[in-house]
Amino acid sequence: MKRRSNPTGGSSRTFLPVALLAASCFGIGGFALAGETQTIGAASAQDSAKQKEADAEKQKTADAKKQKTADVKKQKAADAKKQKDARAKTQDGITAKKRAEAAKKEALKKAAQQEEALKSEMAKKRSARSRLGRKTAPPESAKVPRGTAVPRKPDAAPVPSGNKADKPVFGPDLSPDKKKALQKEYEDKVRASGQKQAGKYGAIPRPPRNPNAKLGIEFGTEKHDFGRARQGDQLTHVFRMTSAGSEPLIITQASPTCGCTLGEIKIRDGEGAEPVLYKFGEPIAVGAGIELEATLDTGSKRNDTQVRIQVYSNDGTAATTTLTLKASIQPFIVATPPYLQLGNIRQGEEKTARITFRTSGGERVALSRDETRRVPVPEGLSVDVVAVSPDEEGKSNQWTATFTVSSETREGPGGFMLRMNSDVTLPEKKISTDPAVAAKQKLKNGGKPLVYTCDANISYSVIGALSMTPQYISLGLVRPGQAVVRSARLTAHEDGFDLSNVKVAVVSEGQQELKWADRFVANVKPVSGSNAVDIELRLQGLPEDADGAFRGRVQIETGHPAKPELFLRFSGVCRKLAGNAQRPQPVKQPRPVSPVKKPGGGL
Repeated sequence: MKRRSNPTGGSSRTFLPVALLAASCFGIGGFALAGETQTIGAASAQDSAKQKEADAEKQKTADAKKQKTADVKKQKAADAKKQKDARAKTQDGITAKKRAEAAKKEALKKAAQQEEALKSEMAKKRSARSRLGRKTAPPESAKVPRGTAVPRKPDAAPVPSGNKADKPVFGPDLSPDKKKALQKEYEDKVRASGQKQAGKYGAIPRPPRNPNAKLGIEFGTEKHDFGRARQGDQLTHVFRMTSAGSEPLIITQASPTCGCTLGEIKIRDGEGAEPVLYKFGEPIAVGAGIELEATLDTGSKRNDTQVRIQVYSNDGTAATTTLTLKASIQPFIVATPPYLQLGNIRQGEEKTARITFRTSGGERVALSRDETRRVPVPEGLSVDVVAVSPDEEGKSNQWTATFTVSSETREGPGGFMLRMNSDVTLPEKKISTDPAVAAKQKLKNGGKPLVYTCDANISYSVIGALSMTPQYISLGLVRPGQAVVRSARLTAHEDGFDLSNVKVAVVSEGQQELKWADRFVANVKPVSGSNAVDIELRLQGLPEDADGAFRGRVQIETGHPAKPELFLRFSGVCRKLAGNAQRPQPVKQPRPVSPVKKPGGGL
């Protein structure tokens, strides 16, 4: 057998294994490619399933969000409808109330017209009787509708019913038209007066307290502290409250204390809504916000200060709500000392004292005396105010006021208040929306701008060679037989003068005779350790029939050349039953004696 030759030059044995190996390689590669293809297909299917699950979850989330949004819109629509119904209900109540008030006014008007007609008819009958000039029988009583006021007498004005509008302002001699005109004028004045009294802060009749109405305010916000502030600043704060009950709230009045002014009270019905001006007495819808603006005027305040605002409402829990504003006021100008007491000054001596004015912040200002005060400087007292180390414009942060009591000042007490005005104007006050209050603000101080001021006071007493304290004594209310003792002290202010020779006597007051003069005795008693004596007046008891007032004087002969004679005045009243007067005691009646029973039942 012949072997085939290999075209490549090798043998056929060699070709067969090579071919088998190639075939084997190609087969393995095909199988590997097929396995890889299958793996990729499985992974793609798994990713597709995950994507579908993610899309489903996303769609579910979106559907839930849409449902939630729809629920929120539905709830808002329901709430809006509920609020609208509540407002409509409140408006219906207000309309019904207004209709009732209108009907009441119309009824009163008809009654007044009927009363006027009755008065006119009675006036005509009186006029007719007077023309006849003879007595006639009284006119027949006219039929008057029920509820109409009828005069008590034909010729008398109507009896007031307690209402200012019913007060008669005319007499029987006027014509009916004139009476009617005067009555209308009076009612208009009363109505205008009532509106003026009601004012900006309410003061209208208070409705009964409603347990379902509540003025709500967050705890702690009913008080506001501004902290430190400069005197003259206008500190404004807005208190925020709500109508927190289940029924409408009604505010009738807001009353501030001195130093506080109220702005407008506004109502905010819902978030984002524009606030509207509130009128006292109108109902405030449930849930509505209340804004009350208050201003603390520090122009007349110093140191720690606070003001209060009383808000009156129909709150069933607390009809009065108190709001408070606090601040620590730092004065712009400080006087040291603010009160200067010079004490007793002997007549003929001169005494000087000083008060210093400083700005609390070190500002340089120009000070001048307030010349608008009508109280003049007392005679014998002089005041000189100068700046300490002033600048070129004459301004300084420290000024000194020197007070001098001259040697020629008359005997007696004296005092003066010095007011210094600065050249620094106070912050402008907010002009009130109330025309009446605004007019007063503009007229105050003559339209001139207000400036920072500071007051300082000085007091003293000029004493002569002799002084007596007190210069008048009262014996008060006495009863017959009662002893009373009163005294006054006479002091010598000259060391070399001796009071041992003082003589006293009880005399009458002017030309009026002293009653029961023999019952009054005056004595002189020395005071140990002092150049003084006590003038003692003793009432030794008035007669049993004494009744009435008495007055007199104790004449004192001092022996001093400047004051040789002084007088101590006294007075009193005697009443028979005054004080501890004994009342008559009832006479005790003897008790009846019970008969004694004998044994056996006999007496």
